[in-house]
This record gives sequence, structure tokens and C-alpha cells, in this order.
Amino acid sequence: MADDRVIKAATEITSLAFSKDSKQLAAFGRDGDIHLFDLASGTAIKAHKRDEGDSAPAFLAARGRFAVVGKDGQVKVRDLDSGAPVRVFHFPAPRVSGLVSTEDGATLAGGSRDPDSASANLVRVWDAAAVKERFRVPAGIGGLAAMTFSPDGKTLVASAYDTDVRVWNATNGELVKVIDEMTVSMFDLAFSPDGKLLAAAGVDRTIYLWDAKDWRLLRKITGQPETISALEFSPDGKLLVTGGMNEMAFTAPVKVIVWDVATGKPVRTVEAEHRVNTAAFSPDGKWFAAADSSRNVKVWAVR
Repeated sequence: MADDRVIKAATEITSLAFSKDSKQLAAFGRDGDIHLFDLASGTAIKAHKRDEGDSAPAFLAARGRFAVVGKDGQVKVRDLDSGAPVRVFHFPAPRVSGLVSTEDGATLAGGSRDPDSASANLVRVWDAAAVKERFRVPAGIGGLAAMTFSPDGKTLVASAYDTDVRVWNATNGELVKVIDEMTVSMFDLAFSPDGKLLAAAGVDRTIYLWDAKDWRLLRKITGQPETISALEFSPDGKLLVTGGMNEMAFTAPVKVIVWDVATGKPVRTVEAEHRVNTAAFSPDGKWFAAADSSRNVKVWAVR
């Protein structure tokens, strides 16, 4: 389509987020810096440099915020526009990764290694207002693949490389459900905007949709020709975008597909040059974007 565009980045982009007015695109680079682009022109607006020793940043659901883990192990929440610190979470090692937050920014979660085990993981949850750890819970073995909060902030879900998907009460850490029928790892998770569905996808090229009330598997969507490495719902919850990964060659071209959630049919199929690191919809629902290891960010019109 004529409106499709490519934004050239100076580094590989690992995470994307549109501004609330859908006019700008924020991208976290493999270099650890945050790059802001004008969507219409594709030009870089500015970049925030990370402090020496900081981890690669992670977007938070709370609008305009991101977080990094400092070399001292502290989690620092910063403002996206200014880069200024908003809040610091103090806790001892081990360091955390895979940071996510509730949509209101009131709760933050991250994964870390269990210090008492060579292979087990913990999920740690912090209360942002009190700036203290709320709870920590076992989260499987072999590393965390993905984690997300429900839109109302009451539920936290994580997938691990042991192939299980775990569901916790985000208030007290109660383990609500272990979805253990999966035979492969799920590389990404997303709740629908109304919180009624949980989508998961990964190695077996299938999108699984669960009822987020009783955790019944409602249906599967198939048709992605590669392992699914990224997924995201549209703002109205009617569409889902997935990006692929060729496990035999990360630099092989892959598909980015927009699906109709109700029918399971593809709405639009486009191509990324390499493995898709991240995919996102614009808040107005008109655009979807994907970043891959080619250093290009591609933006397409939904229809």
C-alpha cells in the first residue's frame, strides 16, 4: 500500500511503542538507547542515552514510561519524553529482567534466577506507590519467555521455557492456574484490551486463545508459516498481529500477519526481512509495525 513505510534505525530494535496520538514511534535499540521517530517522515526526533551499566530498557504499560536495571541491580523507572527518573525500586541481587507493568503503572513485575537453584526462576512483583516488593513466586525452570498483566492489573501471566504458562493473582501472589498441556514454549503473551482473552504463541506456529475467566482453551488460530516470536492485539481487540521467526536461520525472510480474532482469518500478510523482535498497533488502530534484526522498522496500514 502507498502508506506503508520503512524507518531506518541505527541499531537493531527490540521493542516498539506508538505515542498516544499515533504520530510518533518509540523504539528501544540493542544498543540500550531509546530512539524516537516521527511516523509521517520516518526521521529520528531524539534519543535517550542509557547510563553506563544499565540494562536494555523495557517499555511499561503506563503511558510514557520505561524502565532499566542499573549496574547496581536497582530498577529505575524513567519518563519517556525527558528521560528523567520517576521512581527507583531498591532490592538486592539477583538482577531482574523482562520488566512489565500494569496499565496504570501501579504494579511492576520482573523475572530473576532463584538464588537457591541453578535453573529455577522467580517472578518478583513490586508495589509502585509503596516502592517495595509485594511478593516473589516460583516461575518454572529454564528461563522466562514472556510475561504480561491483565488490563485491570489483577492477574499476572508468565510463560517459561519449561513450556508451562502460569497465572497468579497479582495482589497476593496466589497461583491461580498452571496451563501445563502445552508441549512447546510460548514466546509471547497478550491480553485482549477488554481482558476477556489471553493469547499465546510460540514454537508450534499456533495462536492459542484462552478464556481469561476460567482458563478454558477456546480455540486455536493456525497459518503462520514460522515460529511465532511476537504478537499483539489491536486497540479494539478485533485484530491480532503476529511476527515470525525462522528457527533455522534468523536472517531468513518471515511473515507478519494481521488476523481477524473472531474468524481466525488473515486480514493482511506482509514480509519482514528477518526474525521479528517486536510488533505493535497504533492507538488509533490504523497502523501496525514490526522490527527485525535488519535494523529496519516497518510500518504498514492495517487495511
